[in-house]
Amino acid sequence: MPNHDLLIRNGRVIDAESGVDRVSDVAITNGKIDQIKPEIDPATANDSLNVEGQWVIPGMIDTHVHVANAADFGRVRGLGLQMVAAAGATTVIDLGGSMEAMTTGIAARGSGVNVGGLGYLKPGETVPEGRLSPDVITEIVGSALEAGSLGIKLWGGYYPFTPDETSRFISTANNLGGYVAYHVGTTETGSRLDGLREVPVLLGNTGRVHIAHINAYCRGSILPVEDEIQEALQIISELRDQVVSEVHLARPNFTLGKCDEEGNVLADVVSNCLKLRDYEPTDEGIREALRDGYASTVDTTRTGLVLVTGDRGIELFDEAKTDVSMSFPVNNATSAFQLTAAKNSENEFIIDAIASDAGSLPRNVNIEQAMRMVKFGGLEPLEMVAKLSYNPALMIGLGSKGRLAEGKDADITIIDPEVGSASYGIVGGELIMLEGRVVGRGGTVLTTERGEKAVANTGSDYEIIDPMEALMYVGRN
Repeated sequence: MPNHDLLIRNGRVIDAESGVDRVSDVAITNGKIDQIKPEIDPATANDSLNVEGQWVIPGMIDTHVHVANAADFGRVRGLGLQMVAAAGATTVIDLGGSMEAMTTGIAARGSGVNVGGLGYLKPGETVPEGRLSPDVITEIVGSALEAGSLGIKLWGGYYPFTPDETSRFISTANNLGGYVAYHVGTTETGSRLDGLREVPVLLGNTGRVHIAHINAYCRGSILPVEDEIQEALQIISELRDQVVSEVHLARPNFTLGKCDEEGNVLADVVSNCLKLRDYEPTDEGIREALRDGYASTVDTTRTGLVLVTGDRGIELFDEAKTDVSMSFPVNNATSAFQLTAAKNSENEFIIDAIASDAGSLPRNVNIEQAMRMVKFGGLEPLEMVAKLSYNPALMIGLGSKGRLAEGKDADITIIDPEVGSASYGIVGGELIMLEGRVVGRGGTVLTTERGEKAVANTGSDYEIIDPMEALMYVGRN
């Protein structure tokens, strides 16, 4: 009688933790990896996949997505969950969304992926406007954890707090046992290298934080790009025991085009992007950039979001009264690739992971871009797996994921190296994606003991994790 649920046959198994890189079979039973051997009898499994010539890696974990945005990109709940599964992700962390939007999205268009979220901090919406006292900050962080979030996300490039408030949000999340991520920038600095320079002061000797998309601060806004790359690497290296970090590899960024009543751009990110090409940071500057094809907005299609520019882009911008998602082709390939590949003197990666900052945004290209780096010799296959799966698991503290080993969760991504993209996605032994077609349903919410009651009340499947097991807290040794 068969005793395995699924057998993955003849694939090149690549596991960064063990250093394994060889052709093997992988047997899955009850959602766990049961065996990994050079050859396993197909008669022992109820079903099998012959993936000869393809790469079998631990399920890709994207530590920076947006699938539960308060703004609901495209106004379709769950759209991002479909898009990350199609790209080969098996676990994602939403950096700044609504738990209500997340659980509603899972119910509406869940794709089978595991998803955790960080509460977003937006004055006038999720936090009070004006200056915040220590007691109020403690209440805000605690409320995010009670709602089911893993912690909080500071959007310094959009909703900056004072340096003191920013520092206190980080230390409070640390003290309450929550995860905390930071898009750099305060009322004193921008979403640029100057914001990254400020991080050591904000953290002091004890603060711990996940710094988002390091390459977004190396666009040549303050120094030549090469100089910004080197300084960014130096800053992260000196903070190595206090921070984790990631880089995204897509050329377009994503941001918010909203302007005030006088037509002035609100987001520091948009202002920086416009100034890079000598456009005015106003609604008219945005329209001109759309007309020239430098700026794009996003439009909804049946299968996801697409970038549009020109007259259609201006139409969407005006219909939304400027409150629309936007994109600029400002992410420097040199910056992204150098930051991804950079190592310290001990041959350790300085930046921990490749993430997308995508989700519902049309740039879920972690695997495609990482495979390009492998083909160009910028990464070895085992290093790519470390960046896509193992290091992200360490960052979040997911001890049962990010590895291909007996007893670990059967979350697996299979890559076609000829095409350079994911061909299968498997979560808990269940197929969720086949050749870009999403077949998974529902999903599992990653939450904490403090948030268990709130998530359970939504009816969603959930798994409790402990953010204090995250790399920023347990340390690198």
